Amino acid sequence: MKKVVVLILICLLFGCNKKEDSEVQKPYIISAANIKIQKYSDSLKNSGSKIRVLPLKGFYGECNLIIDRNGDVLYFQNKKVGRICGTEMENDTLPQFLDLQPKDLIKIPKDCIEKFIDENVMTKEKRRQILVVGSQTDTINDQKILSFFYKIKVPTYLIRRTTQEEDTVLSYKKKNAFYYSDSIKWDKTKIKFPD
Repeated sequence: MKKVVVLILICLLFGCNKKEDSEVQKPYIISAANIKIQKYSDSLKNSGSKIRVLPLKGFYGECNLIIDRNGDVLYFQNKKVGRICGTEMENDTLPQFLDLQPKDLIKIPKDCIEKFIDENVMTKEKRRQILVVGSQTDTINDQKILSFFYKIKVPTYLIRRTTQEEDTVLSYKKKNAFYYSDSIKWDKTKIKFPD
């Protein structure tokens, strides 16, 4: 009889454990999401609807995440953020050169992304609660990152591919190599330098 009671207790203990994050999230494909948003925007225009989808333009926000090829997450703040409306930013097709440095990139453990964003983005005034996420790959498969995306509390966010500057600076950071932006042969078809 004792064995039966012990077995029932064991079954209850292990059977009632809450299964958090056990649901497998679908991969996020940046190019597919961009096409979907563009089609939706076009369909609204063509239907004569008064609803407009304002595509986020510009490449950087004040708060930025980078997801590298290995799924590591890094954060940097952009000090040179202008207004998005009423400036030339909405017409930019090339990212501006930021003079980003390897020391500006802060690695965040995946388990802490949500808490980090709560403390560094959500504490800002409402109009500044914007997060820009750049990924080195078109498809994001990491379950912890996907879980963060599906639970994201940031009112405005943009997910895009990384820029040439982000890729270059990240590479130097990983190699722990000396970085001097003037010595880099930048592809000027992929980055815009100040005049």
